[in-house]
Amino acid sequence: MKADHKNRIQWTITGFAMLLSLGMVPNLEAQDDDATPEPRTVQLQTSDGVALSAIYYAGTNEKETVPVILLHAWDADNSEMVGIANTLQTQYGCAAIVPDLRGHGNSQRSTKGDELDRDRWRGNDLSAVVEDIEACKKFLIAENNKGELNIDLLSIVADSESTIFAAIWTLRDWSYAPLGSMKQGQDVKSLILLDPKRSFKGLNAAKTFQNDMLAGRGPAFPIIIAYRGNNRDAKNIYDRIARGRKNLSGKDKALGKHRFEIEKGRRVVKKRGQTTALGDIIGDFIETQVADRQQDFRWAKRGSK
Repeated sequence: MKADHKNRIQWTITGFAMLLSLGMVPNLEAQDDDATPEPRTVQLQTSDGVALSAIYYAGTNEKETVPVILLHAWDADNSEMVGIANTLQTQYGCAAIVPDLRGHGNSQRSTKGDELDRDRWRGNDLSAVVEDIEACKKFLIAENNKGELNIDLLSIVADSESTIFAAIWTLRDWSYAPLGSMKQGQDVKSLILLDPKRSFKGLNAAKTFQNDMLAGRGPAFPIIIAYRGNNRDAKNIYDRIARGRKNLSGKDKALGKHRFEIEKGRRVVKKRGQTTALGDIIGDFIETQVADRQQDFRWAKRGSK
Protein backbone atom coordinates (compact mmCIF):
# COMPACT_ATOMS: atom_id res chain seq x y z
CA MET A 1 0.00 0.00 0.00
CA LYS A 2 1.55 3.32 -1.00
CA ALA A 3 2.13 6.30 1.24
CA ASP A 4 -0.91 8.25 0.08
CA HIS A 5 -3.15 5.60 1.56
CA LYS A 6 -1.04 5.07 4.68
CA ASN A 7 -1.28 8.72 5.62
CA ARG A 8 -5.02 9.29 5.58
CA ILE A 9 -4.78 11.03 8.94
CA GLN A 10 -7.43 13.72 8.76
CA TRP A 11 -10.08 14.32 6.18
CA THR A 12 -12.39 17.27 5.89
CA ILE A 13 -15.57 15.65 4.67
CA THR A 14 -18.49 17.37 3.08
CA GLY A 15 -21.58 15.20 3.10
CA PHE A 16 -23.91 15.89 0.20
CA ALA A 17 -27.05 13.78 0.30
CA MET A 18 -29.34 13.78 -2.73
CA LEU A 19 -32.83 12.31 -2.86
CA LEU A 20 -34.39 10.33 -5.67
CA SER A 21 -37.95 9.50 -6.55
CA LEU A 22 -37.08 5.83 -6.62
CA GLY A 23 -38.03 3.59 -3.80
CA MET A 24 -36.36 0.97 -1.71
CA VAL A 25 -36.45 -1.56 1.19
CA PRO A 26 -37.81 -1.96 4.70
CA ASN A 27 -36.64 -0.41 7.88
CA LEU A 28 -33.20 -1.88 8.50
CA GLU A 29 -32.73 -2.47 12.22
CA ALA A 30 -29.82 -3.58 14.36
CA GLN A 31 -29.55 -7.34 14.41
CA ASP A 32 -28.94 -9.83 17.21
CA ASP A 33 -25.22 -10.65 17.12
CA ASP A 34 -26.00 -14.36 17.45
CA ALA A 35 -28.04 -14.20 14.23
CA THR A 36 -25.42 -12.34 12.19
CA PRO A 37 -23.66 -14.61 9.66
CA GLU A 38 -19.87 -14.70 9.74
CA PRO A 39 -18.15 -12.99 6.77
CA ARG A 40 -16.78 -15.41 4.24
CA THR A 41 -14.31 -15.26 1.36
CA VAL A 42 -15.82 -15.81 -2.08
CA GLN A 43 -14.10 -16.28 -5.44
CA LEU A 44 -15.49 -14.48 -8.47
CA GLN A 45 -14.67 -14.50 -12.17
CA THR A 46 -15.01 -11.46 -14.40
CA SER A 47 -16.29 -11.53 -17.97
CA ASP A 48 -12.77 -10.70 -19.23
CA GLY A 49 -11.07 -13.50 -17.33
CA VAL A 50 -9.84 -12.06 -14.03
CA ALA A 51 -10.00 -14.11 -10.84
CA LEU A 52 -11.31 -11.93 -8.01
CA SER A 53 -11.29 -12.56 -4.29
CA ALA A 54 -13.93 -10.83 -2.16
CA ILE A 55 -15.28 -10.88 1.37
CA TYR A 56 -19.03 -11.32 1.65
CA TYR A 57 -21.12 -10.23 4.62
CA ALA A 58 -24.55 -11.86 4.27
CA GLY A 59 -27.58 -9.75 5.16
CA THR A 60 -30.17 -10.55 7.79
CA ASN A 61 -33.46 -9.33 6.33
CA GLU A 62 -33.85 -11.94 3.58
CA LYS A 63 -35.82 -10.52 0.61
CA GLU A 64 -35.83 -7.08 2.22
CA THR A 65 -32.03 -6.92 2.57
CA VAL A 66 -30.20 -4.01 0.94
CA PRO A 67 -27.03 -5.16 -0.88
CA VAL A 68 -23.95 -2.92 -0.94
CA ILE A 69 -20.78 -3.15 -3.04
CA LEU A 70 -17.76 -1.48 -1.38
CA LEU A 71 -14.76 -0.51 -3.53
CA HIS A 72 -11.36 0.34 -2.04
CA ALA A 73 -8.98 3.02 -3.31
CA TRP A 74 -6.23 2.24 -5.81
CA ASP A 75 -3.06 0.79 -4.25
CA ALA A 76 -5.10 -0.30 -1.22
CA ASP A 77 -7.07 -3.53 -0.74
CA ASN A 78 -10.41 -4.67 0.63
CA SER A 79 -9.22 -4.36 4.24
CA GLU A 80 -9.82 -0.62 3.79
CA MET A 81 -13.57 -1.22 3.61
CA VAL A 82 -14.22 -4.15 5.96
CA GLY A 83 -14.97 -1.93 8.97
CA ILE A 84 -17.74 -0.13 7.10
CA ALA A 85 -19.02 -3.44 5.70
CA ASN A 86 -19.17 -4.92 9.19
CA THR A 87 -21.19 -1.94 10.45
CA LEU A 88 -23.60 -2.14 7.51
CA GLN A 89 -24.18 -5.83 8.20
CA THR A 90 -24.38 -5.89 11.99
CA GLN A 91 -26.15 -2.58 12.61
CA TYR A 92 -28.30 -2.22 9.48
CA GLY A 93 -28.82 -5.78 8.23
CA CYS A 94 -27.24 -5.06 4.84
CA ALA A 95 -25.50 -7.61 2.65
CA ALA A 96 -22.05 -6.26 1.77
CA ILE A 97 -19.49 -7.54 -0.72
CA VAL A 98 -15.96 -6.13 -0.59
CA PRO A 99 -13.73 -7.23 -3.49
CA ASP A 100 -10.01 -6.93 -3.88
CA LEU A 101 -10.02 -5.12 -7.21
CA ARG A 102 -7.97 -6.66 -10.02
CA GLY A 103 -4.25 -6.35 -9.40
CA HIS A 104 -4.78 -5.79 -5.67
CA GLY A 105 -4.75 -7.94 -2.55
CA ASN A 106 -5.74 -11.51 -3.38
CA SER A 107 -6.87 -10.65 -6.94
CA GLN A 108 -3.45 -10.74 -8.58
CA ARG A 109 -4.01 -13.21 -11.42
CA SER A 110 -6.18 -13.95 -14.42
CA THR A 111 -8.27 -17.10 -14.51
CA LYS A 112 -5.47 -18.60 -16.64
CA GLY A 113 -2.93 -17.90 -13.93
CA ASP A 114 -1.23 -14.92 -15.56
CA GLU A 115 0.05 -12.31 -13.11
CA LEU A 116 -1.58 -8.87 -13.27
CA ASP A 117 0.55 -5.71 -13.15
CA ARG A 118 -1.68 -2.77 -12.27
CA ASP A 119 1.20 -0.26 -12.51
CA ARG A 120 1.25 -0.68 -16.29
CA TRP A 121 -2.45 -0.03 -16.84
CA ARG A 122 -3.67 3.19 -18.44
CA GLY A 123 -6.92 4.38 -20.01
CA ASN A 124 -8.75 1.45 -21.58
CA ASP A 125 -6.95 -1.08 -19.37
CA LEU A 126 -8.25 0.76 -16.31
CA SER A 127 -11.77 1.06 -17.70
CA ALA A 128 -11.98 -2.75 -17.56
CA VAL A 129 -12.12 -2.51 -13.75
CA VAL A 130 -15.87 -1.94 -14.11
CA GLU A 131 -16.07 -5.66 -14.92
CA ASP A 132 -15.04 -6.30 -11.31
CA ILE A 133 -18.16 -4.46 -10.16
CA GLU A 134 -20.24 -6.41 -12.66
CA ALA A 135 -18.87 -9.68 -11.23
CA CYS A 136 -19.91 -8.55 -7.75
CA LYS A 137 -23.40 -7.78 -9.00
CA LYS A 138 -23.62 -11.19 -10.67
CA PHE A 139 -22.81 -12.79 -7.31
CA LEU A 140 -25.46 -10.64 -5.60
CA ILE A 141 -28.06 -11.61 -8.24
CA ALA A 142 -27.45 -15.25 -7.32
CA GLU A 143 -28.03 -14.35 -3.66
CA ASN A 144 -31.14 -12.43 -4.71
CA ASN A 145 -32.53 -15.51 -6.43
CA LYS A 146 -32.00 -17.51 -3.23
CA GLY A 147 -34.22 -14.97 -1.45
CA GLU A 148 -31.30 -13.62 0.60
CA LEU A 149 -31.45 -9.98 -0.60
CA ASN A 150 -33.18 -7.62 -3.02
CA ILE A 151 -30.84 -6.66 -5.89
CA ASP A 152 -33.20 -3.81 -6.85
CA LEU A 153 -31.99 -1.95 -3.72
CA LEU A 154 -28.29 -1.92 -4.61
CA SER A 155 -25.98 0.75 -3.20
CA ILE A 156 -22.32 1.45 -4.05
CA VAL A 157 -19.65 2.82 -1.71
CA ALA A 158 -16.37 3.81 -3.41
CA ASP A 159 -13.17 5.51 -2.29
CA SER A 160 -10.85 7.82 -4.24
CA GLU A 161 -9.94 6.42 -7.71
CA SER A 162 -12.65 3.78 -7.45
CA THR A 163 -15.31 6.49 -7.47
CA ILE A 164 -14.57 6.79 -11.20
CA PHE A 165 -15.31 3.10 -11.77
CA ALA A 166 -18.42 3.31 -9.58
CA ALA A 167 -19.85 6.27 -11.53
CA ILE A 168 -19.11 4.74 -14.93
CA TRP A 169 -20.61 1.40 -13.94
CA THR A 170 -23.70 3.00 -12.38
CA LEU A 171 -24.53 4.72 -15.66
CA ARG A 172 -23.95 1.44 -17.50
CA ASP A 173 -26.29 -0.33 -15.09
CA TRP A 174 -28.94 2.31 -15.74
CA SER A 175 -28.52 1.96 -19.54
CA TYR A 176 -30.11 -1.51 -19.47
CA ALA A 177 -33.81 -0.90 -20.01
CA PRO A 178 -36.37 -3.53 -18.91
CA LEU A 179 -37.49 -6.13 -21.42
CA GLY A 180 -41.21 -6.03 -20.89
CA SER A 181 -41.71 -6.78 -17.22
CA MET A 182 -38.21 -8.24 -16.81
CA LYS A 183 -35.54 -5.97 -15.36
CA GLN A 184 -31.98 -6.15 -16.70
CA GLY A 185 -30.45 -3.30 -14.73
CA GLN A 186 -31.33 0.06 -13.16
CA ASP A 187 -30.66 -1.51 -9.78
CA VAL A 188 -28.29 1.04 -8.23
CA LYS A 189 -30.32 3.25 -5.93
CA SER A 190 -27.60 5.26 -4.16
CA LEU A 191 -23.93 6.19 -4.46
CA ILE A 192 -21.56 7.04 -1.62
CA LEU A 193 -18.41 8.62 -3.07
CA LEU A 194 -15.47 9.21 -0.70
CA ASP A 195 -12.81 11.65 -1.90
CA PRO A 196 -13.87 11.30 -5.57
CA LYS A 197 -11.61 11.96 -8.55
CA ARG A 198 -12.47 13.03 -12.12
CA SER A 199 -9.50 11.34 -13.82
CA PHE A 200 -6.86 8.71 -13.17
CA LYS A 201 -4.00 7.58 -15.42
CA GLY A 202 -5.74 8.62 -18.62
CA LEU A 203 -9.21 7.47 -17.62
CA ASN A 204 -11.34 10.63 -17.57
CA ALA A 205 -14.75 10.59 -15.91
CA ALA A 206 -15.51 14.33 -16.01
CA LYS A 207 -18.36 13.80 -18.50
CA THR A 208 -19.65 10.88 -16.45
CA PHE A 209 -20.13 13.10 -13.41
CA GLN A 210 -21.86 15.67 -15.66
CA ASN A 211 -24.46 13.12 -16.78
CA ASP A 212 -28.01 14.36 -16.13
CA MET A 213 -28.79 11.56 -13.68
CA LEU A 214 -25.73 12.13 -11.49
CA ALA A 215 -25.55 15.90 -11.91
CA GLY A 216 -29.13 16.41 -10.78
CA ARG A 217 -30.77 17.53 -14.00
CA GLY A 218 -33.08 14.53 -13.96
CA PRO A 219 -34.90 12.85 -11.07
CA ALA A 220 -32.78 13.43 -7.99
CA PHE A 221 -30.52 10.41 -7.41
CA PRO A 222 -29.31 9.80 -3.81
CA ILE A 223 -25.61 10.65 -3.52
CA ILE A 224 -23.18 11.40 -0.73
CA ILE A 225 -20.03 13.17 -1.83
CA ALA A 226 -17.42 13.28 0.94
CA TYR A 227 -13.94 14.71 0.53
CA ARG A 228 -10.82 16.12 2.09
CA GLY A 229 -10.66 19.88 1.88
CA ASN A 230 -7.68 19.88 -0.51
CA ASN A 231 -9.36 17.64 -3.11
CA ARG A 232 -10.12 20.07 -5.96
CA ASP A 233 -11.61 17.34 -8.16
CA ALA A 234 -14.12 16.42 -5.46
CA LYS A 235 -15.06 20.05 -4.84
CA ASN A 236 -15.64 20.52 -8.58
CA ILE A 237 -17.88 17.43 -8.71
CA TYR A 238 -19.76 18.61 -5.64
CA ASP A 239 -20.26 22.13 -6.98
CA ARG A 240 -21.54 20.91 -10.35
CA ILE A 241 -24.08 18.62 -8.71
CA ALA A 242 -25.14 21.39 -6.34
CA ARG A 243 -25.77 23.73 -9.27
CA GLY A 244 -27.66 21.02 -11.12
CA ARG A 245 -30.06 20.57 -8.19
CA LYS A 246 -30.67 24.18 -7.25
CA ASN A 247 -34.02 24.32 -9.09
CA LEU A 248 -35.35 21.03 -7.77
CA SER A 249 -38.20 20.85 -5.31
CA GLY A 250 -37.38 21.03 -1.61
CA LYS A 251 -37.38 17.29 -0.97
CA ASP A 252 -34.99 16.66 -3.89
CA LYS A 253 -32.37 19.26 -2.94
CA ALA A 254 -29.28 18.52 -0.90
CA LEU A 255 -30.20 17.49 2.60
CA GLY A 256 -27.40 19.65 3.89
CA LYS A 257 -23.71 20.44 3.83
CA HIS A 258 -21.72 19.19 6.82
CA ARG A 259 -18.02 19.13 7.67
CA PHE A 260 -16.34 16.26 9.50
CA GLU A 261 -12.82 15.20 10.44
CA ILE A 262 -11.85 11.55 10.26
CA GLU A 263 -9.47 10.53 13.02
CA LYS A 264 -6.30 8.59 12.28
CA GLY A 265 -6.70 4.86 11.84
CA ARG A 266 -10.37 4.81 12.84
CA ARG A 267 -13.10 5.70 10.41
CA VAL A 268 -14.87 7.99 12.82
CA VAL A 269 -15.90 11.56 12.18
CA LYS A 270 -16.19 14.57 14.42
CA LYS A 271 -19.06 17.03 14.29
CA ARG A 272 -19.80 19.64 16.93
CA GLY A 273 -17.53 17.87 19.38
CA GLN A 274 -19.18 14.47 18.97
CA THR A 275 -17.80 11.46 17.14
CA THR A 276 -19.79 9.25 14.78
CA ALA A 277 -18.55 6.23 12.84
CA LEU A 278 -18.40 6.77 9.09
CA GLY A 279 -20.14 3.41 8.72
CA ASP A 280 -23.09 4.77 10.69
CA ILE A 281 -23.29 7.89 8.53
CA ILE A 282 -23.37 5.66 5.43
CA GLY A 283 -25.78 3.19 7.06
CA ASP A 284 -28.21 5.94 8.09
CA PHE A 285 -28.10 7.36 4.57
CA ILE A 286 -28.84 3.98 2.98
CA GLU A 287 -31.60 3.35 5.50
CA THR A 288 -33.42 6.62 4.86
CA GLN A 289 -32.79 6.92 1.11
CA VAL A 290 -33.10 3.26 0.12
CA ALA A 291 -34.43 0.98 2.84
CA ASP A 292 -37.33 3.13 3.96
CA ARG A 293 -38.64 3.28 0.38
CA GLN A 294 -38.53 -0.45 -0.34
CA GLN A 295 -42.23 -0.65 -1.15
CA ASP A 296 -41.45 0.72 -4.62
CA PHE A 297 -38.85 -1.94 -5.39
CA ARG A 298 -40.30 -5.33 -4.58
CA TRP A 299 -38.19 -8.47 -4.65
CA ALA A 300 -38.28 -10.50 -7.86
CA LYS A 301 -36.26 -13.39 -9.19
CA ARG A 302 -33.78 -12.21 -11.78
CA GLY A 303 -32.07 -13.65 -14.83
CA SER A 304 -28.68 -12.62 -16.17
CA LYS A 305 -28.29 -10.06 -18.95
